[in-house]
Amino acid sequence: MGCKCIGPTKDKYSIENILYDKMQEPKGISSNIQITEYVQKVFCLINKIRVNPSEFVSYIQGAEKYIKEINGRIIFDDSRIKVFLNEGIKMFKDCEDRLRDLKPMEALKFCDEIVLDCPTDESNIKDINYFKDKVLEKKEKFGIEAYFKDSIRIPEISVLLMLVDDSVKNPKRKRETILNPNYKYIGISSSDNVSNIKEEKNDEGNNNENKKEEEQKKNENNNTNKPFCAYFTFK
Repeated sequence: MGCKCIGPTKDKYSIENILYDKMQEPKGISSNIQITEYVQKVFCLINKIRVNPSEFVSYIQGAEKYIKEINGRIIFDDSRIKVFLNEGIKMFKDCEDRLRDLKPMEALKFCDEIVLDCPTDESNIKDINYFKDKVLEKKEKFGIEAYFKDSIRIPEISVLLMLVDDSVKNPKRKRETILNPNYKYIGISSSDNVSNIKEEKNDEGNNNENKKEEEQKKNENNNTNKPFCAYFTFK
C-alpha cells in the first residue's frame, strides 16, 4: 500500500506542495489490519519528515501565520480547526531549529503487533485510562518503548502540532519520539472508520471507484462532528 500525496496547491507552504515537489516517495504501509485514511497519511508524513527533516522548516514557518492571540489565549487557527497553544511562536521557532540541524534518519516500518485497538465510542475516546489500559495490554509482550495519544483528525495539522508539541505538560515529548533515530517501528490507529479503500474492477470491467468514494465521503461526513483520537506506539 503506497503513500498517496495529492498534487501541489496555491499555498506555497502547504504540506501538499512540500510533499509533492521535494520529497521522494517512501515505502507505504504493509499491514494485515484495516488502515484508515488518517493512519496512512500520518504514517507517510512522519516518514517523510524523518528522511528529510530540514525540508519541513519552511512548512513550519509557513504555519506561523495561523498563530493568533484571542482573549489572552494563544491559538492555532487555520479556519478548519482551533487548538490552544502554550508558548506559540517561540515553540515553532524551536521546532524549526531542531529540524534544521537534524540529520536524516531511517523511515519507520509499520508494525501490526504494536497497533492498539482504537475506540469508536465517545466515552472511551475521551478516557485517557482506556488508552493506558490498551498500552499495558501490549507493552511488555511486544516491547513498546514509547507511546502517545492525539486528538486532531486532520493529518497534516496533527503531524504539524505533534512536531511543534507546544503543550503545557511534557512539551516536545511527542516531537522527540517521532524524531528518535533509535526507533525502527511504529503502530498507528485512529477512531475514524474511514478506510483507505483500494481500487477494484468488476468482471465487466466497470470501475467501482465512484461508489467507494461516495461511501468514504459519507463516512467522513458522519465522523466530522464526533470526538476523535489516534494512538501512536513506537519501538
